[in-house]
Amino acid sequence: MPKIPVLQVARKLERAFRPHDLVSVDNGYHVFTVAYQGVYAEHQHSGDEFIYVLEGVLNVQMAGEVVELRQGEGMLIPAGVRHKPSASGRALAMIFERRGLQAENGLSED
Repeated sequence: MPKIPVLQVARKLERAFRPHDLVSVDNGYHVFTVAYQGVYAEHQHSGDEFIYVLEGVLNVQMAGEVVELRQGEGMLIPAGVRHKPSASGRALAMIFERRGLQAENGLSED
């Protein structure tokens, strides 16, 4: 199995909030990179989502508080929890979730 240069792939993303698949896991999950810049709409998913910040600072508003994630930090967003990610600059992240969750919010899955 070849190595995946995750940060290199993420740094090539040109548009914010457009996921790029890295790998499928167990035929039902996937890992993808995404660039954040600005504020994304508040939303929720029917399954858990794990976010790991590769570069920059990502703020995740949920449950009445804002969690600041810096490079090398991650968090689990449980199914059904409304959340709103934002970044004042550019933040790059790697996400692990069940395939199809992005489509629930109108995003395409590359």
